[in-house]
Amino acid sequence: MNRFTCCENGVIADGAFCNRLQKADTASILLLSDTHGAVDAVQWILSNFSEECQACLFAGDGAQDIITVVREATTGLITVPPVIIMAQGNCDSQLYPPIFPDSENPKPFGLPVYQQKTIAGQHILLAHGHLHHVELDGRKLSMTAESLGCTIAVHGHTHIQSIETFGSVTAINPGSPLRPRGKSYGGFAILFIDNTKKGLNRTAAETDAGIADTGGAVIGKRGELKLYALTKKNTGAFSAAVHAVYPIYEHL
Repeated sequence: MNRFTCCENGVIADGAFCNRLQKADTASILLLSDTHGAVDAVQWILSNFSEECQACLFAGDGAQDIITVVREATTGLITVPPVIIMAQGNCDSQLYPPIFPDSENPKPFGLPVYQQKTIAGQHILLAHGHLHHVELDGRKLSMTAESLGCTIAVHGHTHIQSIETFGSVTAINPGSPLRPRGKSYGGFAILFIDNTKKGLNRTAAETDAGIADTGGAVIGKRGELKLYALTKKNTGAFSAAVHAVYPIYEHL
């Protein structure tokens, strides 16, 4: 059963665990966005990857879905990652009723339009992306991330899974679990961060791995991104499989 001691400003977490996660050597982070009412998919994803992932970053449009599943997790019926960080999407409200109304001091739950967090030593910007026009590309979002000292930007909005590099920032969109657009898979992503590796150079094979790179000298590999395709059968059962893997680099 999950025990959440922090519930404010878009963060629902075990406070002590959240603090330790900032300086952890490694971390696996579930990336999710644009669920748009698919509570069953959110429940399946969060519960099935709760042991593998120490945190979930939700990039907006479906905040109520996350809240519903979190409440269920506190009953012991399912388990979810101990740290959940959310940003407000254009289809989300700015303020929600208390997540846990029976707590000693229930307060309305606010959602910021962006979050700036540190996980395993990596500075991450989380935003839905509509205010940064990510439907064009991730350049404006990446510029904002860079100005805030972030090397990774996680967003949603387009419902299209993607990974792009602009200067020193890697911009990631995990897509939408059940409402993909274009030729994208419906799904989510898992970001693995390794804060123990310093100054490793990109190999020739990794250079050809397929990341869209528009500048920034590579000085080391710091993790890996796995993009998942989610399948919902006629019976309502879900399954997921990795369909693409990308290295994550640190750039100058």
